[in-house]
Amino acid sequence: MIKRILSIGLLNCLSHLFLFSQPESWYITEIASSIDGQTEVPVENGRVDIVTSTHAIEVERASNWKHSIGQCLWYALQTNKEPGIILIMESIADRKHGIRLQSALDYAGLGAKVKVWFYPEDFGGTYESIENSFNEEKKSIPGATSYWFTSSSGMRHNAGCRWFTNSKGRYCIESEGKPCGTCGG
Repeated sequence: MIKRILSIGLLNCLSHLFLFSQPESWYITEIASSIDGQTEVPVENGRVDIVTSTHAIEVERASNWKHSIGQCLWYALQTNKEPGIILIMESIADRKHGIRLQSALDYAGLGAKVKVWFYPEDFGGTYESIENSFNEEKKSIPGATSYWFTSSSGMRHNAGCRWFTNSKGRYCIESEGKPCGTCGG
């Protein structure tokens, strides 16, 4: 019984670590290896996500585009490199955030100074390839293949549900998302 409680507690801790810290670091590692960059370079008041021979790059989810501007400028100043931003585009719908970012940079007169890339398309990938890689990595967590998280609704489905792997989403664990009203997730 104690072994089971400890196992559940450990699984819960590992899943929280994976769910809340792994995804962005996964992107940073993938991108850095493809552009020969160094990751998590310490500077005063922060860490640069990726530093290359020419750029100090902030990697940010598209919906958080506003945060990337100040960070990339500060990192460029601290490293004496050109500022760069890589927006993680999880779907084609995220393009609106890229347009907002570029518009803000242009308005501030920084459009030609700050290099912006969209991930995965500017790195030769597709949205589907990223989702598949994430799902393969997620399968390595015990219990992560028993549930399916539907991105659009935020619902969790169990293996017996008609929506399990039959909707746009990813594998998840039992504590993620809202349980499906039909299958109970």
